[in-house]
Amino acid sequence: MSAPFPSLITPRLVLRAPGERDIAAWFVRATDIESASLAGDPVPDHISAGERWLARSRRRFAEGRATQWSIDQKGVADAIGTITLSFESDARAAALGFVLARAHWGQGLGSEAAREVLRYAFETLALEQVRAEAAARNLASLRILAKLGFNHVESFIDETDGGRCERLVLDGDAASSLF
Repeated sequence: MSAPFPSLITPRLVLRAPGERDIAAWFVRATDIESASLAGDPVPDHISAGERWLARSRRRFAEGRATQWSIDQKGVADAIGTITLSFESDARAAALGFVLARAHWGQGLGSEAAREVLRYAFETLALEQVRAEAAARNLASLRILAKLGFNHVESFIDETDGGRCERLVLDGDAASSLF
């Protein structure tokens, strides 16, 4: 029997397990060329890629490799994005990733979702460290990570697209002031 999916709630958001109802909204976000480029994601050519996205998300959760939440904003019909904790082999660390639909950029929603996932990661899962990577030109994501206390570790070139990226880290000790 697998563990129940951890739903999380903030003043403006509900983070919940992705479902079939999220495929269309995922496809709209995933085919936004600028957003996909900033996230370092390939642009799907057909909505059937959404079914594979959902199956992968569910499989990774069942295997204990990642928890990916759909982000619902109260009063908005479709999910506005996703946020993921991918667990690393040492079981004390995870990688954080998030994508928001363009219409919801600049409203503090990414910070709100990330803060809640970090609270869950450090307080509930007792992780020691959360890592993140972002394209160097993804200034909004880098600002969110800096605001949440992440420290820059290194710059590197992404081998898949040749883009310059930044690697950041947040230790559990430093995160306690966030909550």
